[in-house]
Amino acid sequence: MQLVFERMIQGIYSAIGIGTLFYCYPVLKHIFSEKYRFKFQFVDDAKILFQIETIKYLRRGLLYGFIYGAVIGTIVGPWGAIWGI
Repeated sequence: MQLVFERMIQGIYSAIGIGTLFYCYPVLKHIFSEKYRFKFQFVDDAKILFQIETIKYLRRGLLYGFIYGAVIGTIVGPWGAIWGI
């Protein structure tokens, strides 16, 4: 049970971190890219579309984060305990 709990915690932590990076990606791209900004500028519901896109990237980041946490927790976890990582 302890092993399952540790893997869940690792998955949650990595999903939060990677999800935040994916969430910030459209925001930073919107700030630095003129071409990306013009994509939303001439659309009627630009603000809503941008919010939908940031939420889409957040979901993708959370999914990738849980997968990453599960894989790294499974691979590094047992050997990390042996090697002291």
